[in-house]
Amino acid sequence: MQFSDLSKHFGIIGNTVTDLQSRRKQMLNDLSEIIAINSVEAERSAADAPFGAELRNALDWFLNKASHYGLKVGENGGYYGWAEYGDPESPLIGIICHIDIVPAGSGWEGDPFKMRSENGKVYGRGAADDKGPLVAALHVLKKLKDDKTKLKHRVRLIVGCNEETGSLCLKKYAAEGEIPVVSLTPDSDFPVINSEKGILHTDAELIPDEIFLNNVIELSAGERANVVPGSAYFIIKRDGTIYETLKKTDPQLTADVFRTPAITEKLVEIGAEAEDFGIEHSDRGIKITARGVAGHAMDPDKADNALWKIWAFLRAYAPESEFISRIYDNFCRKDCAKTIGAYKEDEKSGRLTINMGVARYEGSKLTIKFDFRLPITADPDSTEAALKSALPGEAVIKRARFADNLYIDESSPLIKTLLSVYAEETGEKNPKPIQTGGGTYARELPNAVAFGPTFPGAETNIHNADENIEVAHLYKLYDIYLKAIKALDTLY
Repeated sequence: MQFSDLSKHFGIIGNTVTDLQSRRKQMLNDLSEIIAINSVEAERSAADAPFGAELRNALDWFLNKASHYGLKVGENGGYYGWAEYGDPESPLIGIICHIDIVPAGSGWEGDPFKMRSENGKVYGRGAADDKGPLVAALHVLKKLKDDKTKLKHRVRLIVGCNEETGSLCLKKYAAEGEIPVVSLTPDSDFPVINSEKGILHTDAELIPDEIFLNNVIELSAGERANVVPGSAYFIIKRDGTIYETLKKTDPQLTADVFRTPAITEKLVEIGAEAEDFGIEHSDRGIKITARGVAGHAMDPDKADNALWKIWAFLRAYAPESEFISRIYDNFCRKDCAKTIGAYKEDEKSGRLTINMGVARYEGSKLTIKFDFRLPITADPDSTEAALKSALPGEAVIKRARFADNLYIDESSPLIKTLLSVYAEETGEKNPKPIQTGGGTYARELPNAVAFGPTFPGAETNIHNADENIEVAHLYKLYDIYLKAIKALDTLY
């Protein structure tokens, strides 16, 4: 190789490195910008903002950014938006992400809406679920466009606005939009998801017994059924039996009341400690606060439900209340599906799980919101029947949401192709498809499958405080999805 050729060779390499660095820097900048928008679903704020002003802002950010990158964009009334690359006459390959997030909650080391970098990770609400994957997918389309890549298909990045609360956005797309021949949903785990449990949300309205009514002024925990509550509280009356019992234990009502045998015994049963509680005095009454660890309802055993600790406290100091006892005995334990007679398990989709995600009481009625993840062998009707039988009194239950399970045979060309791409990019030998209790957009469109973004062993804290994604993993998502699009373009 002559000197001139050699210099050209190294110049190309240098430009490639520069391009890589520039793209990665821009990906992080984009992720920082979208994390800064608190895109939690809220009440409709305008005709084109069905999920609130902040989600409208987040969708506008996506549309403006994609347009700036030279992609064709569109939307439907604030329900969803899209960006695409390719021949407008060719069939679609879809990448489906969501831009909404769950509430930040408490326990963050920093501002959940100001992305921070630490120990090779970036932190912020939505970093992993699902804004990081959205940014990676957006830059895949940008790369295809910048390189003028020749494909048989258009590639469309579809961005929904209420995946966390029922996926009305993608249901609307499925009814009105162009259906891709195949779609990826980067909203779960690698290597690839071929089985998703059904999702059942049921609201229960209960009338407490006299013991509860005479003691409790207010009770509150959780924001969403699909999130394990990391904090909870209740306020007790100063003229109730619980107050009198506490006063006998500790006249000053300090934190020492949480170390008495009555409560300690119940705390041990649920793996809690006295340090998980706090106490405040006010004109209204005595406020008892419980702290746990929030988490995703798809795997409630990995979290620490603060609401359980509230019921443990009430059960310890009002053991004569059948109302309190039935809730505590039936639902405040990891095997509660077995306790209430709803347990199902199968090899393809795993076991049935229950999350008591929300509780509200102020006045005379207690409302509890439950999240069930149903294996293939379970059905919503029998699950709700078991729930009603296990609840105290004449509970009124109402189905708030149901999404059926999804199963794609691991021998399908789609699954085999994505496993091959994953193996090539990660070096993992003989990866296998997995099942999840999480719900993804994959069940909303035909021939769709969840593919990442969470790598095996990664602790992303999805739906928890300090949600994060490893920077190296963000870059690897880009590589995997770029290769996957090219592989699917050949397959279909």
